[in-house]
Amino acid sequence: MKAKKIKFYLVKLLITSFAVLFTAWMLQKGIHIEEPRILTAIIVGVTLILLNTFLKPLLIRLTIPLTVFSFGFFLLVINAIVIELIDFMLPGFTVDSFFWAMLYGAIVSFITSLIELFSNVRIVRYHQQDMYRDRNDDNDDDFTPYEEV
Repeated sequence: MKAKKIKFYLVKLLITSFAVLFTAWMLQKGIHIEEPRILTAIIVGVTLILLNTFLKPLLIRLTIPLTVFSFGFFLLVINAIVIELIDFMLPGFTVDSFFWAMLYGAIVSFITSLIELFSNVRIVRYHQQDMYRDRNDDNDDDFTPYEEV
């Protein structure tokens, strides 16, 4: 079970790091990632995953009235605050302004969600019911009839 969790977080880190690097490339005028870019993107990805896991839910809970009043658009401000915090924490990652942080956060979230949506791989195995096969003989390598991998 631990191997699945490790695999999940490694894939999440890969997707987030790619989104960080690609979005920084798209927004070169306002977002700057210093050399070595891939290593910096991985560090930004790890930091982003950690802040989105632990800090962002707290910020959302504290600003529920603002989020409801703005019909959810205040979540873009929370994303920008997280990006600005990463800018403050990491020397190799620079954001020019709050607007760039808001745009960057929105695009990274969109790209990450899009990649995760399309990378949801499901392997489904079906038992073939053969009338000559003994139904008690279940030698199917420990797969259930429908198992997600």
